[in-house]
Amino acid sequence: MHVSNFLGLAFTFCIVAGTAAAQSSSFDRNRNVSVSERPKPEYQTGGVDLGGFTLLPELTTGLRYNDNIFARRTATTDDFIFKVNPAAIIQSKWSRHSLRFNASVDHNEYLDVSSESITDYTVGSDARLDAGRGLSFGFGGEFQALNEPRTNSSTPTNTTKPIRYDLASVYGNVTREINRVRVALSSTLRDYNYKNGQIIGGGTSLQDDRDRQIVDVNGRFEYAVSPDTSVFFEAAYNDRSYDLQPPVVALDRDSDGYELLVGTNFDLTNLIRGEVSVGYLDQSFQSPFLPNINGFAVRANVEWFVTQLTTVTVKGSRSVEDSGIQGASGFLANKANFKIDHELLRNLVLTGQLTYGLDDFKGIDREDERFGGTFSGTVLLRRGVGLTFYYLYADQTSRGTAGGSDYTNNEVGFTIKFQR
Repeated sequence: MHVSNFLGLAFTFCIVAGTAAAQSSSFDRNRNVSVSERPKPEYQTGGVDLGGFTLLPELTTGLRYNDNIFARRTATTDDFIFKVNPAAIIQSKWSRHSLRFNASVDHNEYLDVSSESITDYTVGSDARLDAGRGLSFGFGGEFQALNEPRTNSSTPTNTTKPIRYDLASVYGNVTREINRVRVALSSTLRDYNYKNGQIIGGGTSLQDDRDRQIVDVNGRFEYAVSPDTSVFFEAAYNDRSYDLQPPVVALDRDSDGYELLVGTNFDLTNLIRGEVSVGYLDQSFQSPFLPNINGFAVRANVEWFVTQLTTVTVKGSRSVEDSGIQGASGFLANKANFKIDHELLRNLVLTGQLTYGLDDFKGIDREDERFGGTFSGTVLLRRGVGLTFYYLYADQTSRGTAGGSDYTNNEVGFTIKFQR
């Protein structure tokens, strides 16, 4: 189905479903407060009053050292990177409805290898319409001008600079709650537009074959078994349409897929809060030369409140992702994350994190396995000023005849954030 027609149908369905669909207190999960969520009014700022709106400006700056900026196994290159990241949010203060605007610029200046210096831009807006008791509509959009990390498996390794791309997205959703039942429907359109890169030594690295639009439609039916526990069924459909088609490119990379999940959402006593779901996913490709991808699906996000000062978070997911590698239909992305936040002092939070990833490519013989770890500490120096220091470790092993680069990466640095 053509993307524009599909999106129109999806949003039409959203509006119709709005008479029977959104949020409410029966499904609130605010019994517990994690370390990262805990308010600290003595260190927080109130922003700038603009009448019916509040302006929340901030500036983050910092310096870090990376011992392998190109993510290579051998002939590694290190560098110091200076960061400056101004951002602002304008948020409404209305008793009903909500309107929000955001903008940011994120510049990273490499002090030795200046060709790696990048600047990302983001502008966006979100709105919520409270149409009545238990019924709300949400919609918004965002535009980002981004640079692809050197660690991305789809990015070419022989370009003089990181690959740039634009990402534009719009979304709409409706949610309806009646007694113990909540029904939600959402639709999102994302448009990717990649820029060609320059090859080291001359030539052009063409990236137009990666330009695509992705439409996602998601529906969820949830039933509250008790005030602190609910069960749900969730169904999602996606349509992925590439701009370039044969004979301009060798293969038709268009695909569509679905995901079916059953799960539970809970906030039990003062110990644990989260959501866990399992199910099945399937992605079917137009080209007979690109194998379909299917298998079990999982999504988990669980917080354990060991004490009021310590929060343990465990996350996991399994999803189908697109690949820019020739011959690959895509890959199954398996991710796991284990994090501990500890409030050592009122103004000092320490965080330790372990990550694991396994990308199983289809259509080519390749499997990427990643391990990572981060230790950080955030000190609130005074109202509106915070200092974060961190160490990051990343390791990738790529297996198979079409395997990519193995690498190990160490990074240490600090950032200072100023808020008004």
